[in-house]
Amino acid sequence: PIWYPGQLCFRGRYYPLPYFLQPQGPDWAKSLLRFHKGVAITDDNGAAWLATHVANMWGHDKLSFNDRVRWVEENSAKLQRIAADPFRHMEWTEADEPWHFLSSALEWSAFLEHGKGFVSNLPVAQDATTQGLQIYAKLLLDPVAGLATNCLPRDTPGDPYQDIADTVVKKLEATVQDKLRESDHEYAAKWLAFGITRKATKRQGMTLTYGSVFYSCKEYTNEWFYECLAAGRENPFGEETYRPCHFLAELIWESIGEVVKSARVGMDWLRLVATTCMDNDVPIQWLTPNGFLVRMDYPHMGKCDVQTTIGPVVRKHRLRYPLERKNRRQNINAICANFIHSLDGVGGLLGEVVDLCLQHGIEDILPVHDSGSVHAQHAGTFAGCVRQAAVTMFTPDLLQDLRDQLTLQLPSGVHLPEPPTRGNMDLTQLLDSPYYWN
Repeated sequence: PIWYPGQLCFRGRYYPLPYFLQPQGPDWAKSLLRFHKGVAITDDNGAAWLATHVANMWGHDKLSFNDRVRWVEENSAKLQRIAADPFRHMEWTEADEPWHFLSSALEWSAFLEHGKGFVSNLPVAQDATTQGLQIYAKLLLDPVAGLATNCLPRDTPGDPYQDIADTVVKKLEATVQDKLRESDHEYAAKWLAFGITRKATKRQGMTLTYGSVFYSCKEYTNEWFYECLAAGRENPFGEETYRPCHFLAELIWESIGEVVKSARVGMDWLRLVATTCMDNDVPIQWLTPNGFLVRMDYPHMGKCDVQTTIGPVVRKHRLRYPLERKNRRQNINAICANFIHSLDGVGGLLGEVVDLCLQHGIEDILPVHDSGSVHAQHAGTFAGCVRQAAVTMFTPDLLQDLRDQLTLQLPSGVHLPEPPTRGNMDLTQLLDSPYYWN
């Protein structure tokens, strides 16, 4: 058995302290970890969750659950060959998470050999669908973002990054058809021919919840395009890159606002709240739903040069130390990410999930912020706990609660803007959404 000393950051996120071999480490590190106590797989549900984990590690996490299980069953002979001799049968190296896939293939092969009653120690993971965007959808009860991020039931897993890419393609097609501006028409036609994939929009959508703005969207669009060119793709715009990328970035930014509108609206409101606090020299702090105190403290930093001489050797060092003045820009920019992380940490969803799991007899959980792993036999119960925790936590208006808390800290007569109006998403439907975490 291994015990991990851990710490909570000021937002309530949990981090194991050791490097490398730890639950939040790289693929090879996490693939080596097993639960000390095993739990027998006794029914078809536990077996299906183990198969789902195998398929996820290969890269089939966008398929339906039935298709994932079917893929594993159809490839069981190959999985058994890999388990018997992974040095000879190297197909596992082609997986999205190769070492994780290899460890799960070994577990699946052992389960097939033993049958039901097999005692499994493998942590079987379930991941949130872009948890930051999910949290904004739940905060504002946004049905469009809720459907895109699997907060609402659907037959196959939703993918907001693909939805953003599809929206961009529709805008490009409309631009080509309208021919309003010759330059835009030319860029749009060439971008359509070049191809707008999920990868073209993923970083822009993924970083949105951490406070990214249009400038970041433009930079990530440029990076994606340059990576394509470095991989050997031909530039359809000749020597030109800046204007075509700027044109595409604007469409991506518009599309993000349509697919996950709640995130943009919520972030704008949080920045207004932080601006009012900074205008009145009030530290930004709040209690999370589970009572964890978050206090943002970004001061201006002073500099001090230190020079030491030992014999003929002169060393110069620059030390930085906090000043009493608050860094206005940093506090305003940081509130979006900090508020979201405070809601997914121990003071928020993680704490709520762990409490429910303990009530249902699940004692072994491997948490990684927006992911959790339990024994295969417990995975179905864990999925229910994750969904119930979300409904319980987000049924109250948490933005209104934040406003009320900060209002008490502001001088009399200073008013914060009202929170954005919540939509009509029925949060209880999340209980029946199979791909909320999957």
